[in-house]
Amino acid sequence: MSATFPELNSYGTLVSFALSLEQVAEARAIAAGDERVARKHQKRARQLEQIFRERLNEVVLQPLSGLDRTAYLPADELDLAALEALIARFYDDAATVAAEVLIGVDRTFRKWAEESRGF
Repeated sequence: MSATFPELNSYGTLVSFALSLEQVAEARAIAAGDERVARKHQKRARQLEQIFRERLNEVVLQPLSGLDRTAYLPADELDLAALEALIARFYDDAATVAAEVLIGVDRTFRKWAEESRGF
C-alpha cells in the first residue's frame, strides 16, 4: 500500500486520511479495469485537495477524537466492493465527527458514503 494513512487526531489528518483512501480506491479500480469507479475516486481526491486548501485554514490542527485509524485501513486483499464498503463506513463516521467544525463537509462525506454503498 503506497498511500500514507495518518493518525486521525486532527481535522487536517482526517482530510489527509480520506485523500489516501481515495488514492488507494482509484488504483484498485484501475487494476480491476473499472474506469468509471476510478474516475469517481479521482474526482473525490481533487475535491479533498480543494477542501484542504480552502476550508481547513483555521481548523487544520484542531484536535479530533472518536475515530480509530486502524478501523479504516484498507487491507491489500480487499476487493473493490469491500473497499467501497470500508470507504462508506469511514465517510459516515467522519461526517459525524466533522459536522460541528467542518460545516458542509459532513454533507459531502455523507453523499460519498452513499455513493460508495451504491457501488
